[in-house]
Amino acid sequence: MKAYLVYHREEAVKNQGFLNLFREAGGECGMDFSYVPYDAYKQRELPDFVLNRTRDREVSRWYEERRVPVFHSSFLTEIGNHKGKTLAFLRGRLPEKILRTKWAPETLAVSKERLAQWQSVLAAGDLEALHEVRRFQEEGEPFVMKSVDGHGGSEVLSFVPFSGADSGITLQQYCLDFNRRLGVLFGKDCLLQEMVSGSGRDIRVYVVGNRIYQAMLRQGQGDFRSNASLGGRAGAYSLSESEKEYIGQFLQAFEGEVLGLAGLDFIIADDGRLIFNELEEMAGCRMIYQNTGRDIVRDYVMWLRDCPQITGRVNKIHLAEMEDSNGI
Repeated sequence: MKAYLVYHREEAVKNQGFLNLFREAGGECGMDFSYVPYDAYKQRELPDFVLNRTRDREVSRWYEERRVPVFHSSFLTEIGNHKGKTLAFLRGRLPEKILRTKWAPETLAVSKERLAQWQSVLAAGDLEALHEVRRFQEEGEPFVMKSVDGHGGSEVLSFVPFSGADSGITLQQYCLDFNRRLGVLFGKDCLLQEMVSGSGRDIRVYVVGNRIYQAMLRQGQGDFRSNASLGGRAGAYSLSESEKEYIGQFLQAFEGEVLGLAGLDFIIADDGRLIFNELEEMAGCRMIYQNTGRDIVRDYVMWLRDCPQITGRVNKIHLAEMEDSNGI
């Protein structure tokens, strides 16, 4: 079987080791994995299946229109790279028993147009006009701002409400600093969220073929964000039976879609509850190899080898070729 790994060129350079893992694992079971640059995928002959590592839904859609199995689908690629759409999807699919609990942070959408309006409001020192953050200001609760499509934690910011004279800074200074820090998000659609009370810990649940593969505990180092790119530490995490059952409800919500290799991230609240954070459609696997003895790429390739979507297409092509050669 012939497979393509479609990457942006700069990402392919950074992930050369990952590409090699696919080539090595594929060689063990008769699968030929080739790297295809993002700017050239339409120029290549069609493979048996594709792993879209670009985060661009249009790549998946192009192959879907040509009936080539692609992981992930254009739908999953879209919602998996837009945090607001992921939450909306789950809100419409999770069972009531989950929705009645605290399953995700309180979230408000802030469009890039509205974020631009904040500039003049903050320049005037008028926090009251920021109705989206008013509740957090009134209750003195910290909150988070993040872009809908950011990765690695670089576009996730935390804020502490202005506390008046006790803060040691003036309202004008607070607003100017607020505005300055928001600079990294301007021009982007964002989410405003409550900060879940915890200790900078979360769990990345790796999923292979819609099943739990391995959970990893991530711990931030002096930061509420636990991303490895920001200095967070990681280690294998053993899920309890109740946690597996809970996470299983999220996996069932994706029924009808195929999560080939992905990650579900959950914040660990102070009371131990798992609060859904995001779907990582293009999950990196470095922490698996650094902290466990498991070979997730090999196991994923073995799953792909037996995937009905792929084998069904390959068998059809093979049958058609046989009929042509026999003059049928």
